[in-house]
Amino acid sequence: MLLLDFAGIVLLSFFIVFIFIKKQRKQTDIFLVLSNLNLIILLIVDAFFQKQLTPLIFLLLNIVPLFLYPLFLIFALETLQETFHHRGRWLLFFLPVTITTSFISADLFIFHDYTKTELEKLYNSPTIIYHLLCKFFPLIFIFAFLKLIKRLNDYSKSIKERFSFVEPIEVTWLRNSTWIYICIILITLIGFLLAQFQIIPISLHVFCNFIGFLLFISIFYVSLHGINQYTISEYYGFNDTSSEFINTTYPNTNRSIDYDINKYKTSGLTPNDMQQIFEQVVLLFETNKMYLEPKLQLNDVAKALKISSHHLSQTINSCSGKPFYDFVNSYRVSHLKRLLEDITQQKFTILSLGYESGFNSKTTINRVFRQETGISPSEYQELHKKLHSLSD
Repeated sequence: MLLLDFAGIVLLSFFIVFIFIKKQRKQTDIFLVLSNLNLIILLIVDAFFQKQLTPLIFLLLNIVPLFLYPLFLIFALETLQETFHHRGRWLLFFLPVTITTSFISADLFIFHDYTKTELEKLYNSPTIIYHLLCKFFPLIFIFAFLKLIKRLNDYSKSIKERFSFVEPIEVTWLRNSTWIYICIILITLIGFLLAQFQIIPISLHVFCNFIGFLLFISIFYVSLHGINQYTISEYYGFNDTSSEFINTTYPNTNRSIDYDINKYKTSGLTPNDMQQIFEQVVLLFETNKMYLEPKLQLNDVAKALKISSHHLSQTINSCSGKPFYDFVNSYRVSHLKRLLEDITQQKFTILSLGYESGFNSKTTINRVFRQETGISPSEYQELHKKLHSLSD
């Protein structure tokens, strides 16, 4: 086990060093470093525990894992860029570990002077209060994690309403990590109950090592993805959003639409209003080809049409049946299809043609193209090569 502890410490230290030597460090990197340091401490404590159980080791074994949950929550909220004034409330996440630390410290160092045998007995057969502190408090975080998953789902939906390229700011991995933490808490509770009531003959220390391994996997997974994760402001920057329609003549057309601002504040857009706006969106895309901009945002289109991003999003969703992300990428796929069908473009790689069509990564090109057509770009190109050869 000492060898495994050492290997874990080395790997986690590698992540910390990598974060510090990055050219562009982010706010969320702080919490990645703290999470890795927390687990390193736990591995060091476990190494000492294998030699001797002391009051200090007993204390650290019980409280160090409890720091991981609030650190992960804050990391996730920072990634989502929760409102800054909420940061003071995040200290409440550390209330469970503060209460647990205070009680165990008082019990070990003030009210009792446990012998080695008594301490080992307390470790293997904790009292009810110890169970409540070390097992009940983590259950509280399950509710926080479930609420976090809802926010992550809302976030994923929101970015597809606002941006045409979401891979650098997508949080599927963060949602998976949250479920992993929930599973770890439930497994911990069930395992300790089974061990405590001897339903299954299992060493408590062996089970703790198993939980430690799961925590290591979770931190590794979070660090691996978190290092490359961008927040919206880091990748796109902040843009001002107009909340009102403006009476204007749209670019590339002589048509103008007169909008009643007060009407939309109370009743929203009518189907006729949305149809007129949608026609302008289509005209703008077909003439200016805004979809070729890799970082195109809903705000960019809204500003070009001099309307609010809220009304534009409502229009695109209602008239096309797609969020902004899918709507823009459908144009990019159509553009890429034309390039793949063109014999003169075959000297270029599919990746370069994808970039020319407004896509920003190879993964996105393949995934979105297959989603739209049912086949990959290379298969589509080969198909048209055969059609050209047959026509010749």
